Amino acid sequence: MTQHIHFFDGGNALSDFRIRQLLPRLQAVNPAVDSVSARYVHLAGFDTAPPAADLERLAALLTYGDPAAEGAEGEVIIVAPRLGTVSPWASKATDIARNCGIALHRVERIVEYQIGLKRKLVGRHQLSKDDLTAIAALLHDRMTESVLSSREEARALFTELTPEPLAHVDVLGAAVRRWKKPTPNGAWRWLPTKSTTCWMPSPNWAATPPMSN
Repeated sequence: MTQHIHFFDGGNALSDFRIRQLLPRLQAVNPAVDSVSARYVHLAGFDTAPPAADLERLAALLTYGDPAAEGAEGEVIIVAPRLGTVSPWASKATDIARNCGIALHRVERIVEYQIGLKRKLVGRHQLSKDDLTAIAALLHDRMTESVLSSREEARALFTELTPEPLAHVDVLGAAVRRWKKPTPNGAWRWLPTKSTTCWMPSPNWAATPPMSN
């Protein structure tokens, strides 16, 4: 695992149009939802402690788009690239940083959502665990992304996974052993499949004609 990981706050990750689409769906989960906002957060992993100059240049590279709203409050949901994978954005951004002379291991990007809740007479409403699960399902693609509860959990993006050893499966042999059914006289064999059933002759097929089906 890369030991030197630095966080860089990024810009706004949700357009006004996207908010107008998303907010009614979140309120259908829980009517107490009052607002939703999101910002990009970048994680840069280094194999050795980076010099201050590299961190400054990287911070400049990662400053793009509209600034995120400051001071947002609410439940936090982190959406990250699927753990154990390298996102296309990360591959391209890492190449750009290296071409700028920054010796980093990789840079990744996550999205930090803030789900604002309506106020009560005392305090604010709270989301249940089921509410958070349902809202998270609306915010991420489970095929390519993972949901985390905090920024710190995103450090797992830099965990190096050991590949499983190559395994061989005798698919054809297993199918033959399962489906080949010799008849009592050994003359014909059924070969059932999902779509059809056919006859397979034995060596003495000429002396034993197939029975009608």
